[in-house]
Amino acid sequence: MQAIAVTKPGFEIVHLAFTAFPADVRVRREATAAAATGRAVAVVCYRERDEPAEEAIGPLCVVRLPGAKTRRGALRYLLEYLAFVRRCRRLLATDERFQQVRIVHVHTLPDFLVWAATPARRRGARIILDLHEIFPEFALAKYPGPLGRLAFWIARALERQARRRADVVVTVNRPIAALLATRGPGRDGEERIILVHNSTDPTDFGPARAPDNRGRPDERISLIYHGTLTRLYGLDIAIRGVTMAVDGGVRARFTILGDGPERNALERLARDLGAGRFVAFEDPISGHALPERLTRADAGVVPTRLDAMTRYSLSNKLLEYVHLGVPVLAAGLPSYAAYLRSDAAWFWSAGDPDAFARAIALFARATPEERRTRAARAQADVQDIAWDRERSRLIATYEQLIAAG
Repeated sequence: MQAIAVTKPGFEIVHLAFTAFPADVRVRREATAAAATGRAVAVVCYRERDEPAEEAIGPLCVVRLPGAKTRRGALRYLLEYLAFVRRCRRLLATDERFQQVRIVHVHTLPDFLVWAATPARRRGARIILDLHEIFPEFALAKYPGPLGRLAFWIARALERQARRRADVVVTVNRPIAALLATRGPGRDGEERIILVHNSTDPTDFGPARAPDNRGRPDERISLIYHGTLTRLYGLDIAIRGVTMAVDGGVRARFTILGDGPERNALERLARDLGAGRFVAFEDPISGHALPERLTRADAGVVPTRLDAMTRYSLSNKLLEYVHLGVPVLAAGLPSYAAYLRSDAAWFWSAGDPDAFARAIALFARATPEERRTRAARAQADVQDIAWDRERSRLIATYEQLIAAG
């Protein structure tokens, strides 16, 4: 990674994303796929402390603008979004390197970031709207009550307008694609929607690993969670469930690998429950080291809460465990049924620590062969969304848009 003054003229594909880069895995993978077309690709994102304003990362030119996510309430979120949209729009309108852009790939949230692409669109660029999340349901889940309901309907209107401005709408899973279909067509009564799943990239995690016969019944089991520590991901439920399972006689250890705004609260909860003997917190590690750390566990835990947004989500963590051949204990979100058979993992009722404790006990009693068999079923179930296929579909979309240009 080298800090430079980016001077290469004539970007042809531009990714706009209100995110940190290269930390945002989806943006990084898709921008790298765009570079595989042989075109000059720029990523425009926000700038975190001590990051260079411009740099080259592999084949990508990264341009960072002022702004960041401060998590200080709805109004602050909106102001940060609007400021970033304005800066992106100005960049595409005035910087000579962006005058010949042929595709602007807009990553949400927010959906109205698509308005930043207007200068390039007026010059004939094609627009891809990449819906990482569903903005209306995100607003409803994040702000319960009257504020959330009002935000939901405003977001619905913004989503509809954003879709109408796009030549192609990209979304991340089948449940979201089905939901969008119920909201009517986008541009001119017609809309092209393609799926690009957040599948695990072998470049990051290595080739898929065959599941092995892990552990023996009633031996001490090692469970792991990795990722951001926020309330959405249900780590408090997981800690309570593990505590119940251990109190019921299961020999288990639960490692929480990651950091986030809830870490201190989760550590206090573990202490209050007397779970310090079997619940451990570890700091985040590099992506290069992550696969080996995860495969040392007997099972991966995905305890996400169920709400208006997550009922349509497909966890990246779940797909990573499956890719690595690690058995999964997951909250039973409705969207998972679109991808995994009920006997491809140990599912439990979302939000219910007692149900999680029972799932842990069932896993602890399972034979090595049953654990291996369920992990293998999960791999078979998601084989049709392997990243090489998703990547090829995205590259084909770029080429088609440019050829039609």
